[in-house]
Amino acid sequence: MNRRQGGFTLLEILIVLSLLAVLLTLVGGALVGANRAVMKADRYATRLDERRAAQGFLRQAISQALPLDLADNGASGAGLFVGSAQRLQFVATLPGNLGGGIQLHTIELAGPPAQQWMQIAFAQVQDNVLRAWGEPQVLLHGVRGLALSYRGATPEGKPTGWLDAWPWPNRLPGTVRVKVQLDGAVGWPEEVIALRLDLSGGGSGSVTGEGK
Repeated sequence: MNRRQGGFTLLEILIVLSLLAVLLTLVGGALVGANRAVMKADRYATRLDERRAAQGFLRQAISQALPLDLADNGASGAGLFVGSAQRLQFVATLPGNLGGGIQLHTIELAGPPAQQWMQIAFAQVQDNVLRAWGEPQVLLHGVRGLALSYRGATPEGKPTGWLDAWPWPNRLPGTVRVKVQLDGAVGWPEEVIALRLDLSGGGSGSVTGEGK
């Protein structure tokens, strides 16, 4: 009596190989998907850190706006606080780790409409001339829109609502609201920054701190 020799037929081997190929495809797809998810999470976390850093800097800088006009020292200047819907200029001290000193801060959007960023530039008085201090620094990439608004008091002392432009450059507002539209999934919660020196009722000074 002939016995069938042990082993697999060609058909069985092909079936096993097909199952292994399907299994490897599924495992590979899962690994690729997991890798993409990790990369997406890393990009989101990086973007979130950038937004938080920009918010922190703006909050610190704007809240410390000083009632100073660099034009008092003979340099060209526009006033204590010049604010429009997409541009803000004020005088404040710069943190020591960034160079320190009293600087004119200019915050605005830059770049082509399809790929804008928020930047800040600094200037200080040198030889009675207001000179740029270093190159403008990028605060945040991928900005689609910037909307600044201001609230304070009129020259008569009456409170204002939110204004798209601050009409009294020789006085400080009480608060500044910052709205930013960003590309991607990371949003920008509306931020309202109160100035520590609320001189919306008037008042100004020089770089040396002397009143007019």
